[in-house]
Amino acid sequence: MNQFALEGKNVSLRKPSFEDLEYVTWLWADEETMKTIGGPIQFTDEEKRRWYEVVVNPSNGKHFYCLIFNKANKPVGEISFHDFDKIAKTATLNIKIAFGERRKGYASEAAKLMLDYYFNVWDGEIMRYSTNKDNIEGHDALLRFGFGKVYETDKEFLVAFMKDTFNLKYNRKAK
Repeated sequence: MNQFALEGKNVSLRKPSFEDLEYVTWLWADEETMKTIGGPIQFTDEEKRRWYEVVVNPSNGKHFYCLIFNKANKPVGEISFHDFDKIAKTATLNIKIAFGERRKGYASEAAKLMLDYYFNVWDGEIMRYSTNKDNIEGHDALLRFGFGKVYETDKEFLVAFMKDTFNLKYNRKAK
């Protein structure tokens, strides 16, 4: 697999090798990291292999997944988009930073890199992000970053970012 990378000032986004899934397994199983998004997830070796083939390599064209590495080359989280609709040019963003690595600016920088890639290289138009209604800290971070609230139910808080709004806010343009 080609080593895809997006480089920022303090983080880089890289498509994981199959061996890197040990980190993903740990991240998803970590109770502190996962408690605001439904709790820890365990998966078997077979589930891991299938997930990797659909989402990472070779992918089905609807998903794009990267690990987030800090400047010390240590994985600190993951970022991806899923369910890309080629007609509507929409997708859903996912970002997880390991509990012990939060509040260091990794999420914001990784999101800028990924959204710039999604909007200006992948040619997406709208990126959605859905969180648990009770994740107030997450809602506030998304709104500060520039996502706009779409709706809220008794279980879900949905926000979206439009390509033009992102490019204007972060001074980006199509590549």
